[in-house]
Amino acid sequence: MPENPVQAAQKVQTTRFGEIEVPEARVLSLPLGMVGFPRLSRYAILEHRPGSPFHWLQCLERPDLAFVIMDPLVFDPDYHLALGDNEAKLLQVGDPRHIQVWVVVTIPQGSPEAMTANFKAPVVVNLQNRLAAQIILEDPRWSVRQPLKK
Repeated sequence: MPENPVQAAQKVQTTRFGEIEVPEARVLSLPLGMVGFPRLSRYAILEHRPGSPFHWLQCLERPDLAFVIMDPLVFDPDYHLALGDNEAKLLQVGDPRHIQVWVVVTIPQGSPEAMTANFKAPVVVNLQNRLAAQIILEDPRWSVRQPLKK
């Protein structure tokens, strides 16, 4: 009978969440980093709280760097993107059904009703190999400060 392999995990100290344990199978690799942070390439997606549409994209190399993210379809069911050949190659996409899309959310201090999301530069994740990239879209319908209205 085959043994269950023990899943490797790393302990990471974060500013927002304290020490967390991240299984290696949940670590995302962003070879190009995030906009403004090109040298930081290891991240994990953490749940904000059960039932919340918000998550955190926590950098595993810098304790104080975490982005609020969400599924863009929660606020705009018409949101879609077409990956270009370069992006598909970077992410090694075999089957587009294994792609997950997130957008970075900005919540102005003291004005949560004025929150926006960057629909122009989503974070695209290949769930099969955990490669991810922040892709800048040419589509003029989307803005870096798309109002979040339900």
